[in-house]
Amino acid sequence: MRSFAEVGWPELQELRAQIGELQASATLLEAAQGFAALFTTRFDTVVLARVFVVLPLSALPERERLFAEHAAAPAAVSETTPILCLFGTAGHKPAWNDRSSSLNHLAIPLSSSDFVRGAPMIAQLLADLQVSLRVLDDGLPVVSRELMGGRSLTFFVPDALTAVNEDGRLIIAAEDFARAHGVRSVFGMGGAYIDGTLVVAIFFTSEQLTRATADLFSTLIAAFKLATARHVQLGRLFR
Repeated sequence: MRSFAEVGWPELQELRAQIGELQASATLLEAAQGFAALFTTRFDTVVLARVFVVLPLSALPERERLFAEHAAAPAAVSETTPILCLFGTAGHKPAWNDRSSSLNHLAIPLSSSDFVRGAPMIAQLLADLQVSLRVLDDGLPVVSRELMGGRSLTFFVPDALTAVNEDGRLIIAAEDFARAHGVRSVFGMGGAYIDGTLVVAIFFTSEQLTRATADLFSTLIAAFKLATARHVQLGRLFR
């Protein structure tokens, strides 16, 4: 299977079945890595695949916690600050297959609306998942009502080099990265576990995708949630 545009219903069902096999993983971390790797293995056009989980600072291991605290400076973080934590990563470069190699995205603090607006892709991701940035300032749960209702929502950037947000800023701010690796469209899928934990997968592709194609794949996050719900319930996150 070489491109997302070639996928039909049988192939989608096959992918869903493979995602279901991730329930045999020992932790959510292991499952997320498997989920990311599945897409880079099956699709030649995936330059980079990443899986993030939003957790409170108090739930992070020491390395991720220190990373988030450093990234937030000078903004204050607390034990309840939501952190967009990298759980799975796979891509064309060897370093992209090891989450510990991430220099900027291991643990991103969602400490305030102003802080998040400084990262246009993260701000657009949350907007597409119907998460209001106001909740960050008010200390409210990040997960949206739509996601709590069991829906899977789609993050979509049709052209990585030209798409801008309402402020006129490039959504994919890493323009050099996009140009160097031929990234054309970026899409993602997000959903919430029953306890409100948010999980998101993002794919940087060399395909020019349509919104309809991106929406077709958004349902696969539900298969990942089903396969890993037990890990979240029992707190088997990192080890």
